[in-house]
Amino acid sequence: MKTNKTFKLGNFEINRIGFGTMRATTGAGIWGDSLNKANAIKVIRTAIENGVNFIDTADSYGPYTSELLVQEAISPFGDKVMLATKGGAIKYRPGAVMANGHPYYLRTAIEGSLRRLQRETIDMYFLHRVDPNIPIEESVGALAQFQKEGKIKHIGISNVTLELLERAQSVAKIDAVQNAFSFKDRRYENVVNKTKAENIAFVAHTPVAKNTWDDIAFAKAKQKDISANQLSLSWLLQYAPNVISIPGTSSENHLLENLASYNLTTKI
Repeated sequence: MKTNKTFKLGNFEINRIGFGTMRATTGAGIWGDSLNKANAIKVIRTAIENGVNFIDTADSYGPYTSELLVQEAISPFGDKVMLATKGGAIKYRPGAVMANGHPYYLRTAIEGSLRRLQRETIDMYFLHRVDPNIPIEESVGALAQFQKEGKIKHIGISNVTLELLERAQSVAKIDAVQNAFSFKDRRYENVVNKTKAENIAFVAHTPVAKNTWDDIAFAKAKQKDISANQLSLSWLLQYAPNVISIPGTSSENHLLENLASYNLTTKI
């Protein structure tokens, strides 16, 4: 069975296995610098050299250190990569974040990301967390204003329910949703279905987490002589044509193993 390997977002053709930088670019608890900065840069560049053209980061990773490292890693590749970052979540200690969706804070957040990423415009900017104290319409409305100012090309929202997506769409065109999604974690299946129907990118984070697997999946992977990660990514590629997965790794071998999922046709 043939699987679509790309998804068109605006004028950009995205390869549907991207790269999530949360763990590769930060220390324990998603706090501080990478434990091996040179290796992290090498892995990101190897990903791009092997066809990855969607890189995802956030200002809360580190905080800030991930954006700085990603900018250094992708700088030789110019406009060959769609770069996504996120704002609206404050990292205040290792392993802990809090949402802040106030428009004034988001203004500060995006200006900081623009400086760290050394860009005039961010390709894809996600509202990272929905602030329970600020209506999502206000937060997304601020992103729409930044888009008018040319600071954002595409608006995304992350960690949202179907209701929150629909409310966000009442004030801005939403080009992407980033939620957890995998073979076993299908909490947001209704969101995936809506984004598919409306040709909105669905960026699946945590696509190969160990706790998403059961004995049946492991047995099938073993039977086909492939890894559980490969089976998981292949399942996402086949699930819907708008799903883009963003597995992260600090290992070149695991990276290349993940990318080999494009060639698999095993169904679960």
